[in-house]
Amino acid sequence: MDRIPVYTQIPFGLTPAGFKPAPFHGYEDYDDWRTQDPAYWRLVRRMEAECDNFFIWRPPCMLASNFFTPASVTRSLPPAQQDGWIVTTTLLEAGGRTLRTVSAVQPGRGHTWVREPYCKGPEDAELLLHLPWQGAPAEPGDFFRLQQLLGGRGVMWVTVPSPITVVCGLFGLTEFLILMRTHGGLIYRLQEAAAERVGANLEALLKAGVGPVIRFGGAEHLTPPLASPRDFDALAVAYDAPLTKLVKRHGCMVAVHCHGHIRHALARFVEMGVDQTDPVEQEPDGDLTLAEARAIAARQITLTGNLQMRELAVASPDYIRERVRQIIRDAGPDRLILTTTGAPLERIPPAIEANYNAFIDAALEYGAA
Repeated sequence: MDRIPVYTQIPFGLTPAGFKPAPFHGYEDYDDWRTQDPAYWRLVRRMEAECDNFFIWRPPCMLASNFFTPASVTRSLPPAQQDGWIVTTTLLEAGGRTLRTVSAVQPGRGHTWVREPYCKGPEDAELLLHLPWQGAPAEPGDFFRLQQLLGGRGVMWVTVPSPITVVCGLFGLTEFLILMRTHGGLIYRLQEAAAERVGANLEALLKAGVGPVIRFGGAEHLTPPLASPRDFDALAVAYDAPLTKLVKRHGCMVAVHCHGHIRHALARFVEMGVDQTDPVEQEPDGDLTLAEARAIAARQITLTGNLQMRELAVASPDYIRERVRQIIRDAGPDRLILTTTGAPLERIPPAIEANYNAFIDAALEYGAA
């Protein structure tokens, strides 16, 4: 590289004509708000021309719902409008019982919120645990077509859920953390099933040639203060490490998405052979400085971060430029990718657009020094 890479983490789509505003691959917006936002278009065009982009590809077989909720026993009710939200209820009927999950989205925003998970208690999870696995086929689908469209303007990130993501997603987070203490045996059995199923799909995808980076998400569910380092080792490392080894055997690289307090997690990532992690949040959002993160990661792990979304929302362009300089000083210049800690979930106002441009300008200037 002739400079430090810069990645805005603004979702985009791929077409023969170039990049276009779109949600991350595998996700959907209720409406087409991104393409209706001129600022979004301007930033996506600049990303294509000047930045270094990861295209997030999420295969259908890796949707969390594939692993414990068979499509043959689920059905969705017609969406309903409630106080400006579009609410969807999905029912799962099996074993003489009915479980339901409720999700909601606001038009003009790019995220769907789960208001009610399938599992309200251990008995619901037991029911799901004993249902047959009927996941989507583990096949590359549109991967190679999209990779060709991306060309040299970026790198493919293949998104894979860690087993903890699949299991935690069956519950509300608070309920999951309680069950870790009161029904640990159940959580471990769910983890074993999730790990086996994720691993089987992952191996099939790797044999089909997807890559070059497999990006796991979910470890943040077990970082402090949500859980202890012991919990992290038992429920994240123990199940992610074999998947990491599988990826390496197929010649691909491993990335891990993990927010929050990562001091302990980062050391474990080094031991696991992880190649990249994001977003590497520094104090006060995390529990370490960027210089400490670099010392732990050494020259093995590419640190990808660290500009907070709240900074883009409230700071000045001059502040953003200085933050970029500080990130490079403390975490770079080698094995560093400059990026934000999240993505825009609604239309981009002028102040945030100015800060995105300041971020890119500073990254191109200071990253080439």
